[in-house]
Amino acid sequence: MTERRRARVPGLPRVLLVDPYVAREDPMERKFVELYPSLGLLTLGAYLRAHGLEVSMTDLTFARDSRPVAARLRAFRPDVVGVHTKTLTHARALEVAALARAEGAYVVAGGPDSATRTADYLRSGFDAVVPGEGEETLVELARRVAAGEDPTGIPGLTVERNGRLVRGPPRPFIPDLDALPLPAWDLVDMEEYLGRWERSTGERRAAVLTSRGCPFDCSWCSKPTFGRTFRQQSPERVVAELRALKDRYRVDYVRFCDDVFGISRPWIDRLLTSLAEEDLRLRWECLARVDLLKPDLLRRMRSTGLERVYVGVESGSQKMLDLMNRGTRLAQVERTADALRREGIRQFWFLMLGYPGETLEDIEETLRLFRRFSPEEYSVSIAVPVPGTRFYDSVKERLSGRPRSSKGVGGKSLLYEAAYPEKLYRWEQARFGLEAALGRARDRLSPRVVERIGHAADRFHEKVATPLLTGKKPPARVAT
Repeated sequence: MTERRRARVPGLPRVLLVDPYVAREDPMERKFVELYPSLGLLTLGAYLRAHGLEVSMTDLTFARDSRPVAARLRAFRPDVVGVHTKTLTHARALEVAALARAEGAYVVAGGPDSATRTADYLRSGFDAVVPGEGEETLVELARRVAAGEDPTGIPGLTVERNGRLVRGPPRPFIPDLDALPLPAWDLVDMEEYLGRWERSTGERRAAVLTSRGCPFDCSWCSKPTFGRTFRQQSPERVVAELRALKDRYRVDYVRFCDDVFGISRPWIDRLLTSLAEEDLRLRWECLARVDLLKPDLLRRMRSTGLERVYVGVESGSQKMLDLMNRGTRLAQVERTADALRREGIRQFWFLMLGYPGETLEDIEETLRLFRRFSPEEYSVSIAVPVPGTRFYDSVKERLSGRPRSSKGVGGKSLLYEAAYPEKLYRWEQARFGLEAALGRARDRLSPRVVERIGHAADRFHEKVATPLLTGKKPPARVAT
């Protein structure tokens, strides 16, 4: 490590943070324009500054390639380069690592993908991986690297030595999230993000993260960084961040991007009271579970500006929800969907096809549920087995060998030998698209016309598409 570092003028340790996500390479971005800067990196940058380090950040979201990283490396001359990793950005992250090493910097990976594929990252150009919470670990790492010391053994850090992984002792999580500084929004071009939102929606939208971790245990969900731990900022700290965004950047719409928002009812009640008292006049959205969104709570949330809720419905089959270990009931889905509609809150449903055990009838049950409630927005993905999950462990002997590409991340490709071929799931995704279009057409066409189109599509699916895509004839109807 020390042999390849270039000499520079002594001073404070320098850390360059890199978000290798390039929006134009994300197939999902073309459909859902949900661009926000990385809150993890912005909070990390603020923490490093508060502990006496010099910090810069290169955000590739709006870039065409990695050239901004090369330019910043030459200008800033960092001791350490920290790269946030996701499955989608794997190839770009390795490219950034090569650029950093060529400039003599020590390069470390953090984020969910490197946490689940630590050996791969260490053998592909990274000097170290931080598989857990990064703030305290990166401060200690940067100080050691700047001093020319070997960082092996730092709590929370994993390196490779003589062909084997050497992990430092576990580092405890930061117990009090209120102790973290506000995100260092100045590290990115906030106006680029806000201006794009303003041009497309008329609103200046920003994101806020109020918690870390998720206590639930869905079998397809990977939690390499925080596990099933859950910590939350105080409602007062959240309101202070909202006030700062409104005062500094004229933000008028906020997305709470917690894994699950409002897990604690006393906490959400305090937050809603504070929002009403502060009168920030912000509109907002969140991702929540159907078993937490009680009708009386939704009424209060709506009164403080809630406009849209993302809900993980996943399936219209109770059997499938149980296999996924969702811990929710269809009755809760139905109650919440009804309550959202009554309150005039837009609902975005996440749905999943292709999970082990799913049959054609389970898919039909999901379509019937979708047809009944016609959510304003939705996403139907093909189940993606992510390392470190029970889903992955159950199908790892049946993986297709196809690399986890951007298509796989977007839930458009079948990555394991499922019950049906990929073309069947692609067809089923198209059926949801048709059903959504019919739902929108009900305001313009007569119910009879919409019903006829739906029946014709269902007959085509049953008599033509399913036999063709599965190679099986439809069951013969019994004469009555």
